[in-house]
Formats: sequence, structure tokens, C-alpha cells
Amino acid sequence: MSPMAMDDSGDRFLQRVHRAADRVLGNSQAGREIGELCRDHSEARQSIMTDRASDALVVAVVGATGQGKSWLVRQMIRGGPVDAIRSGNSLEEATEKLTWIGPKPPADLDVRHERFVACDSGKMRSIGSPYLLVDAPGATDDRRAIASVAERALATASVLIMVIRRDQLRSQRVTGLAAASEGTVVIPVVNMADRDDESLDTDVEALIARLRQTAPQSQIAPAVIVSDFEIDPRGEDEIGIELAETLGRRIEEAVCESGGGDQRRSTRLSALDARFSAAVASVLQTELPELTGAVDRLNAEATRLPTEVAGTLLGGATPLRAAIRSRLRLFLLADTAAIWFPYRTILSLLNLTHGAWDRVLLSLSGSLPSLIGAVYAGARNVSDQRNADMDLRNGLRQRTAASVAERLEPMARRFRAELNKFRHGSIEIAPDVSQDVPVASLSGIESLQEASQNSFDRAIERGAPSVWFANMVGVLGTLLFWLLMTGPLVALYRGYFDASYSTMRDVLAVEGVAGDLEKFPRPDASMLFTSLMLSLLPTAIFSMLVLSWVQAKRRVDGIELTLRSEHDQLVEGLQKKGVLRLAWSDPLLADAEFLLSVGRSGRERR
Repeated sequence: MSPMAMDDSGDRFLQRVHRAADRVLGNSQAGREIGELCRDHSEARQSIMTDRASDALVVAVVGATGQGKSWLVRQMIRGGPVDAIRSGNSLEEATEKLTWIGPKPPADLDVRHERFVACDSGKMRSIGSPYLLVDAPGATDDRRAIASVAERALATASVLIMVIRRDQLRSQRVTGLAAASEGTVVIPVVNMADRDDESLDTDVEALIARLRQTAPQSQIAPAVIVSDFEIDPRGEDEIGIELAETLGRRIEEAVCESGGGDQRRSTRLSALDARFSAAVASVLQTELPELTGAVDRLNAEATRLPTEVAGTLLGGATPLRAAIRSRLRLFLLADTAAIWFPYRTILSLLNLTHGAWDRVLLSLSGSLPSLIGAVYAGARNVSDQRNADMDLRNGLRQRTAASVAERLEPMARRFRAELNKFRHGSIEIAPDVSQDVPVASLSGIESLQEASQNSFDRAIERGAPSVWFANMVGVLGTLLFWLLMTGPLVALYRGYFDASYSTMRDVLAVEGVAGDLEKFPRPDASMLFTSLMLSLLPTAIFSMLVLSWVQAKRRVDGIELTLRSEHDQLVEGLQKKGVLRLAWSDPLLADAEFLLSVGRSGRERR
């Protein structure tokens, strides 16, 4: 996804959160807090999307007050305006503004909270590409006004140099900075370290592990260790030069590994959205525990309901197995070539009259009542199939409407009661929809039915016998019929050919003599009908055996198991894509459910 598309989707998401909070929470404390979060999040997104450095890399130096941030910045600009970089532990000496250092100032410089120090790029430590250094104020708890300025560095920077004194490695402030910097390249710098400290390596490894756990979307580079020049014999200048060289190489390597600017921006936007969702979740959970519980119960029921209703699409075991057997018979009939006559015709008849094969056999032996019963059974099967198709199309919607009315409407009323209670009864909330309109409807029914039908067809196709088998038994059935029918036909045609030969011989031998038609055979209809029935009966029995094998219990059980498994995966996939879901008819319920979904995703991320 391009940064522009991500920005548009993020802005739409932010606007919907703001609208939903206004509608559901009104001017309550929680509503005001979420509104403030939305405004801060909008500013942070704008800071990331705005290229203030004119395609130059922004490297921000962050950390608590007194960690040595400004000293590190001066090492990166040796020969530049180092005197303009303030440092110190006291409030008078510490940096109070976001200080930009580089050849060109950033766009839209806010003089209230930012200042620019010009420095020629030739006097800045090379990192392989143009960049601006940012010296951020100390992000400490006792300087909240200044800490808000430091947070701006987190939103604008692509690389964060996190400066931590050796004695502050286990501080929780470090973890807080890491969480706020998620999505960027982070290079920890451990300042004022003693190389002879035996526990240094262990504490640094623990710091890196904590940073990666707190900010999983950030690229945490190996830490840079800076010796305490007050005890190191090399002195401050030599240690500073070594730090600048090491840090320059480390930044260049990390930037190459992190990909292009668009990729880094997308990662930071994603991490920022995740932090925003987590903040919304915290407000909802803290300020609205009862209302959150009410909507959670409503949402849990709304999540289960589509799955349960969709599960009824396949029906119970008996109708599903009957549908599988019916489709297996149809597959066998479709795969059998029309040339195999009359075996294929008998297959069609048996498929039409399933459940009444005994009457079909009796009708083939000449029983008129059985023939009438077989015709009636075929007509009833056709009617039952048509009714089943109608129930499949319309019955699911009816079951859905009934389930929604029975299970969701009472919970929706309880939610409104909780919302009235939350607002201290000062506002009477009337439903936004008519009482005749259901509280919700299940969308995606058509997609589910189409996908389920396709899944059913694929399962039958995989489980049905092959085309080769269908035509092999077609050859056997056809041969069985014609072998039994061959005797009467051979006798009949032999007499016919003998009579034709005799007649033609007499006509040619004696001029004017007409052929004797009495020589031609005249079989009666009963004889031909009896021969036909005697040949059809074994073929019908053979066809029944083939159909019984095709729809055997083992085959049907396997298809049913596969079909139910695929159907469950299908329903789950449609729900994840948002195709199969409950569409709330009441906008207030829709907004409340959306807010809670944001909070729920935020809690999961945390």
C-alpha cells in the first residue's frame, strides 16, 4: 500500500473514531479524552507524512534530562557551531526547544517550540546520505511541558539515537521512549560506561531485549558503548571522535537495512495507529468498564450468531447425506456417455425414482400398479428437490431474522440502559430506527450461499468416481442388455433376411411373379415386449448395484467430513474479510460496536 493510500485510510479511520465517540459518549469525560487522543493522533500522522527535511534523513537524539544528548550532538558536528548546542543537568542549562541542526532549516519551523542551528554538511559526520540532526528536550516526568516537545522528535525522525547513562539502563523511562518510537530505527547509546564493569554486557543485552519487546515494529540496532572520559585515560576528545565514527557507520548500516523512505514511513504510520488504538482501549476500559462490558457481550453474541446461522446452511446429518447421495448419482449420470443405451436411460430413471426402486423392478416385470407408483415417486422427488432449493435460498434469511430478534434485541435494550446510566439519565436516548425494523441483519448471505455451493460441488467432484469408471460400467451395462436381447433380434432378422432372399429369387426367376409376403415373419407385440422386459431387468439390477456402490456409506461419510471442515473454514474466512457480518440497523449500536472493536484490537496489541 502506498503512503498516500495509507494516509487516506488512516484519516478515514480516525474520523470515524471521532464521530463514534461523539455520538456514543457525547461530552462525557471519556468522550473528551478520546477527542483529545484523536487530535493528537492527527497531528502525529501529519508530522510523519509531512516531509519537513526536503528528502533529507532526520536523525533525532532523545533521552531523559542529563543523559548526554547535547554532548553527543556536538561530537557529530565537530568543527560546526558546537557552542550553540546547550547542555547541562539544571533547568537553566538543559535544552528546552527542539533544536534542528543542518545545512537547511526544516519546513514550517515553529519558533515557539523549535529553533534552527545552521551547520554546513561538510562539518557534520557523514552517514552516507544528507540528514538533519535534532536535539530533543529531555523526556522526563517532572518536565511535562518540555516532554511534549520531545515527543515531536519521535514523530518526525526516521532514526532515533536513544542516549542512556550507564546507571539508568534499568529505568522505566527508557521503556516509555521505546514504546513511543515504535516503527523507527533505534540506536541505543550507553553513555558514561566503565569498560571494566562486569555486569555491563548483561545489562545492555537486557536493555536490547526490553526495547525489542516493547517496540516490536522498530528496528533496534546493537548498542553503542561510550566510555566515561572522566575515568578513561583516552580523554573526552578521543572518545568523542570514536563515538562519532562508530555512530555514523551504525546509522548508515541501519538505514540501508530498513529500506526506502516510503517503507519506513508506512511502518511508522502502522505503529502510530497501533498506539492510538491501544490508547483508545485504555480510556474505554478505565472510564467505561460497565458500558464496555455491555457492548462486549453484545459484540460477542453478534460474532457468534453469523457462525451459528451459517452453520445451518448445510443442515443436519440426514438431509446433508441425502444431498450428497443425490449429487453423486447426478455426477455418475453426467459422466456416462449417451452412447451407452439403454443403460444410461435406466440410470436416469433410477435417479429420478430413488427411494422407490422396488416399484421400478416390479413395473419392469409388468406390474401396472408398480408403474403408477414409480411415476408418482419420481414426481414427488422432483417436487421435494424444488422445495429444498427454495428453502435453501429463503430459509436461511428467515432463520437469521428470527435469531437476531430473539437473541440480540434484548441485549441491545440492555446496552441502551447502560448508556443511559452512564450519562446519568440526563439524555433520553430514543432508538434511531423504527420498532418494526430488526436491530440488525446478516449481510453476506448471497456470498456465503454461492461459496458454499461451489465448495459442495468441489467436494462431490473430488469424492465421485472418475469419468473412466462411469464409462467402463456403461460399457458393461450396455453389453449386458444387448447380449440378452440378441437372441430374439437375431432370430427375427434372420427370418426377415431369409424371406427377403427367397422373395427376390422368385421374382427374378419367373417374370410376372409377385413376392409372397406370407414368408416374412410377423412377431406379436407381447413377444417383443417380454423380450425387452427380460433384457431390461438384469440391466436395471446391474445399474442399481453401480449406484449403490457410488453412494456407499464410506464415500458419503468422507465427503460429509470434508464438506463440513471446508464450510467452517469458509465461514471463518468470510467473517475475517468482513463479508459475513451483522449489519446494525441502529447507527448508535453500530458506532458503539466500532468503538469497542478499536478498543479490543488495542488490548490485543498490548
